[in-house]
Amino acid sequence: MEVLDYHKLKIFKTVADLKSFSKAAEVLFLTQPTVTLQVKKLENYLGVTLLKRDKSGISLTEEGKLLYEYASKIIEDYIQMEEALSSIKKDFSKILVIGASSTIGEFLLPKFLPFFLKEQQNLKLNLFIGNSKAVEEGILSKNFYIGLVEDEISSNKISATAFYEDEIVLIANANCDIPEEIEIDQIKNYEFIFREKGSGTRNIVETALRKQGIEIRPNIEISSSKAIARMVANSRYLAFVSKLVIENELKLGNLKIVKIKDFEIKRKFSYITQKNIRLPSTERNFINKLFEFKF
Repeated sequence: MEVLDYHKLKIFKTVADLKSFSKAAEVLFLTQPTVTLQVKKLENYLGVTLLKRDKSGISLTEEGKLLYEYASKIIEDYIQMEEALSSIKKDFSKILVIGASSTIGEFLLPKFLPFFLKEQQNLKLNLFIGNSKAVEEGILSKNFYIGLVEDEISSNKISATAFYEDEIVLIANANCDIPEEIEIDQIKNYEFIFREKGSGTRNIVETALRKQGIEIRPNIEISSSKAIARMVANSRYLAFVSKLVIENELKLGNLKIVKIKDFEIKRKFSYITQKNIRLPSTERNFINKLFEFKF
């Protein structure tokens, strides 16, 4: 027998917020068929259609809008209940869900998380890694309270606080005959690999180049910075990546950094939250430890 439970309501609300079954599946750590099935079960249980699907995307029906209002309240109350119980019972199991953009999730957090987790008891951590846009969407839908991003935030509902400075560098195969330093105009003579659209790294690189009157159409797009670095190490292509990404490849002598005269790209990594939201104690502790850690 089907029941109207928290799990189904959260899935429904996430699909409604992101207007996408596939995006909801990503941030909820579920498969898309599971998300679709749970929404269908909810519709069957209530005997109404909650979501309209057409060429323009997904939208709420009138019944869906009503359920969305109640589901939002129920989910908020559930989270507050967990927070209250965890403060009373020290061994109450807690879950921390963090969203992180690719460079942060793959190269910075693996250094920080062991430091953070060693002092935590009965804490289960779920880490969602996607591009900056996907992390922002996860914050707006409240699938996680904290996101770590490498790009500027577009929503005025989100606040951002910097915690780390990163440098983006131009890389080439170590055996490539490109000079150690080039003029900015010379980069037009080479072929490039870029991250996918929506990537924080790509947005920042394209913005910095545009200010110099340079626009590059990449020959290849890859959604993984690690894969880009390896591709460059075995090809004629150049790429802009975070310096964090290439630490090992530089040590192995597979890559080299190409300096661009009078040009550099530095950026701030920030943690983001919804504005005017009171974070649970676990999330507040995470942020405090983030600033204690020496990266």
